[in-house]
Amino acid sequence: MWVEHEARRANRNLMVINGLMAAALVLTIVLNFRYCINFLRGAEPITAAELANLKSPGQRWRNFVTVTGDKVAKAGYEDIEERRRGGQLVSTEVKAEYIYLKVVDKILLVKASPGETRLGYSGELTPTEERIQNDLLRPFAAKQPELGAMMLPFTLNAADYRNNGYAIFGIAVPLFALALWNLLKAVRRSSELESAPVWKSLSAFGNAQQLSQQIEAELQSGGMRTYGKLQIGLQWMVRRKMFSTWVSPVGDLAWIYKKITKHSVNFIPTGKTYSVILVGRHRQRTEEQMKEKTVNELLAELAGRVPWAIFGFDQKLDRAWRKDPQSVVSAVESRYQQYKSKTAAAVATTS
Repeated sequence: MWVEHEARRANRNLMVINGLMAAALVLTIVLNFRYCINFLRGAEPITAAELANLKSPGQRWRNFVTVTGDKVAKAGYEDIEERRRGGQLVSTEVKAEYIYLKVVDKILLVKASPGETRLGYSGELTPTEERIQNDLLRPFAAKQPELGAMMLPFTLNAADYRNNGYAIFGIAVPLFALALWNLLKAVRRSSELESAPVWKSLSAFGNAQQLSQQIEAELQSGGMRTYGKLQIGLQWMVRRKMFSTWVSPVGDLAWIYKKITKHSVNFIPTGKTYSVILVGRHRQRTEEQMKEKTVNELLAELAGRVPWAIFGFDQKLDRAWRKDPQSVVSAVESRYQQYKSKTAAAVATTS
């Protein structure tokens, strides 16, 4: 049966897409497991003796640490972000500055946020970047060999360590919760097809199973016309989407209008897109983007098939629909009855 097939199709897509999304999020956490644990547990204090014995930051699994030193001095080296427009420098911003932190008889290079220096920093122990070694540490060691010999072979990143964590947990956790919610929804719909959106939509017009047979017959007859992704037959309109299927009797349409969206980049027009908005008496609504020619052809066909519907956008009508849609439906129903009376009178006169 058509309605069952559409319900299963949409449900299958919902399950597959959200299953893949949940799996991808779990994989992201697994691949960044060490970072995530460090982020969640927070910085762990490390002693000067343990810090001095480290040969590389990889030796310590808990590499998010708090280091307290005896003396501190700015290295005079900064990470600067430049903003350019049209090849011209517009502005600059200091993103991080480098600090020499003396810890007993060792010196730790700290990448810190711009501001006042302090004796304690929390951050991630990381390998020192090659550019920092070339631009800062090697010249420093050449000028002051004794101090250069005291430098530890890694850097404490106290500037932006938590940024990735906020992104991971701020985005991944809500997305994972959404994926689980949708998966549970898909499982429920698998056992209760009547709860699927397409089944509920079709039930608004009568018995879903009987109407499903009518739609299936129209689709199999090959008489459906296609406008963009919208299919229109003698009685029914169908628009298949990823997670649902929009369906409506042609004669149920109440309000139809063309929508033009203008696009621009930096206030320079780049083009337009065209859509048709279809609104039914049972509150069903769809917006279908098409080429302008296709939109006009669809509007022309519908004008001939549902002349009692309201055509064109109007602000007052839009407010009325949002505030009291039943009043609009009643007005359309009145137009429909007038159309039927005129048609009947015309037939009677001809006969």
